[in-house]
Amino acid sequence: MLPKTLRTLLLTLLLALMVLPASAARAQGQAETPYYIVQPGDTLSAIAYRFGVDMKTLAQANDIANPADLKIGQKLVIPGLEGVHGQLSTRTVAFGDSLTGLSRVLHLPENTLMRLNRVVSPYQLFAGRSLIVPITAAKQKTFPQRILTGQHSLLETALQHGQSPWALALTNQLPGTWATLPGDVLALPGTSSPPTASAFPQQLTAKVLPSQWTQGRTGEVRLEAPKDAQITGTFGEHTLHFFFWKAQTWVALQGVFALASPGLYPLTLDVTLPDGRAFRFDQAIRVQRGQYAYERLIVPASLLNPQLNKEEEARFEALTAPATPTRYWQGVFKAPEAPPLDTCHPSYFGTRRNYNDTFYWYHTGLDFCGRVGTPIYAPADGVVVFAGQTEIHGNVTIIDHGWGVYTTYCHQSEILVKKGQRVHTGELIGKVGRTGRVTGPHLHWEVWVGDVPVDPQEWLSQAFP
Repeated sequence: MLPKTLRTLLLTLLLALMVLPASAARAQGQAETPYYIVQPGDTLSAIAYRFGVDMKTLAQANDIANPADLKIGQKLVIPGLEGVHGQLSTRTVAFGDSLTGLSRVLHLPENTLMRLNRVVSPYQLFAGRSLIVPITAAKQKTFPQRILTGQHSLLETALQHGQSPWALALTNQLPGTWATLPGDVLALPGTSSPPTASAFPQQLTAKVLPSQWTQGRTGEVRLEAPKDAQITGTFGEHTLHFFFWKAQTWVALQGVFALASPGLYPLTLDVTLPDGRAFRFDQAIRVQRGQYAYERLIVPASLLNPQLNKEEEARFEALTAPATPTRYWQGVFKAPEAPPLDTCHPSYFGTRRNYNDTFYWYHTGLDFCGRVGTPIYAPADGVVVFAGQTEIHGNVTIIDHGWGVYTTYCHQSEILVKKGQRVHTGELIGKVGRTGRVTGPHLHWEVWVGDVPVDPQEWLSQAFP
């Protein structure tokens, strides 16, 4: 029979061996369970929605009896996310990010990233979208450089860069050396560059400003590319006009229609590098609703003619369609009237208008107060492309500021410039009036960008580009 001390020791060891596997399993389960730290403003229902979990299931997993008892800094286990570990956070998708690039930079399989964010198509990875991502993954300081294949096969590309085609396929997680298409961007093994989720080759970078666009506002696309590259693009149905700005930076400015339906719109870029290699990139941009007022107006029937209004708008669109390669303006625009009238606005851009309950449209410009004869000044340098009379807008002047940016001045009593004349900031160009279909004297001032009217106040407070 064993001594009592030895029996006690063996019993203790046996119990420890029985407990350790269970403890290890619990520890492993805890390590494998993703969690989220509650942030200011969070609610249990909002967190459940973000992670695609039923709120009751989320509450049960965290022993929460009352959802209102949620505390900032509280650790919430997120059930149902197999294959994801550690603390979860959010990451904003930048313009140019791809599913493959995000997978690489986050060290997360593409299918896991898609499942975690309820993404069924790469199109849903629009610029500005907030992604749920684990933040405990190991971070890589450098990535292989990204190269553009052009019209070459993977074998030809590998030979050009002194690489093994099989190593090139393995680095890019391709099923074989045949699995590439013209214009593909590949990671080059044995090289290094800063970590990025970008789908662009090493020679190109792009961004949109702001990350989400708004009804009636100006969107900007910037592309870092060689000066002698060829760049075209589209946003929805609009053609983007790119112009070389400075330091290998190309810029396209585009207005968003004030009545555009909120949602996702495709933005496409086509770039041909100086050596002839071509690259195309598509990504959706979200257009959000603008904050505009609503007016119900009762006006004389003689002032309403929807068909004539459309015809005159079409005439303006034709005049403002060309994108002149010369940029005449610099910095923020000046108000077209002097103080104190520069801040007096009887009506604002974007206001939704109901005319006599029969005609619905929006206000396409910013109105300035003034009596007949009040001076009107050029807000920026440009060239006059129209100076004449119209039926609805009265005496009109249109100035081309370059790069697809125009301003219009309506209902003038006098036009003091001529077509083709170069004007400068602060120069007297006309006088306030009440010509056309109006009920009183004022200046109706419009800013057009990419053949679309935008909020003029934006250009009075912000420099583009």
